[in-house]
Amino acid sequence: MHKSVNGELAISKLKPTIYISKDSLTATISMDGNLSGFDSLSTIAQKPLSNTHLLKLASPAIHDSTLSMFSEIVSQYLRQDQRLRSFQSIQEQDGQYTVSFSLDTNTVFPMIRQAVSKYDTGQPINYLFDRNGVLPLFTTIKPTVPLQLPSENLSVPTRASRLPNAPRAYRSGVHRGIDFFSHWGTPVRSVADGLIIRSDLGYEEYGADFRVEMLSRAAQLDRTPSDIFNELLLGQAVIIDHGFNLFLGFRAITIYAHLSHINPKIKPGYAVKAGEVFGKSGNSGTKPSTVGTQAESHLHWELILQDNQGEYYFGQNLEYEELYSALRRLFTQ
Repeated sequence: MHKSVNGELAISKLKPTIYISKDSLTATISMDGNLSGFDSLSTIAQKPLSNTHLLKLASPAIHDSTLSMFSEIVSQYLRQDQRLRSFQSIQEQDGQYTVSFSLDTNTVFPMIRQAVSKYDTGQPINYLFDRNGVLPLFTTIKPTVPLQLPSENLSVPTRASRLPNAPRAYRSGVHRGIDFFSHWGTPVRSVADGLIIRSDLGYEEYGADFRVEMLSRAAQLDRTPSDIFNELLLGQAVIIDHGFNLFLGFRAITIYAHLSHINPKIKPGYAVKAGEVFGKSGNSGTKPSTVGTQAESHLHWELILQDNQGEYYFGQNLEYEELYSALRRLFTQ
């Protein structure tokens, strides 16, 4: 703003101000030529953006409840200096200065998307033997008979981190089922008629050091190998074969993991009925179990569909809204 002083044109002082864009990717400082207050405002302008915020901008489809998990993954890809708004330009007009800072999204966003794509689940889940499998249309297929929930008075959780497709960075893999959190010893039942094909009646927990060593090997492979997943991480488990009639065109099996107890009569070949209680929930196969505590007790439940090209966990590769709706349609309400 200009005014006349003793017949001469003078420039009024401009109080230094900072404007940060709605998406936080750019910051603009306005000030006069004496640069008063610039240092403190430039510190604000160059403050690192959080991994979570950048993740939401780069991959908006990720559900809020899994953002914290993906943020930890992204932190392994991005250095702090890459999350800074850096100086871009300075412009002057009539003695007033505008300094601009911005974040290099052309570099940062592809790096974030690469980190997320590592957990893409668009292929069959058996790396060794499946070939050319095409994911079923989970949004439309449903069982010929509604499934019972695997524990009474529990429901499908709403948090995406407890559902299929959530990242599991500690084992370099992806969650394939539903985590039904429940008290230790909650009765577990079959969701449909079937034949028992695995029952870990003589289960003994692995040692903590052995578990750490196996997970380090998974990290070297950058994925969770099937042997480590099935033999170590499921803990005490029961697997039930529901045959080819529950989902037409597929063989269906269900997996019940982290159990604390299995009824003695539940052996391979046993014909189990829908709703029949066969065990109790626990935390076997988890880190707390290896150190002798009952923390993090829950039932991990999976529905696997198989055809002659591959096998797939139910809900594989669906975004949250479609996934949650498809999972709820499985069960009697």
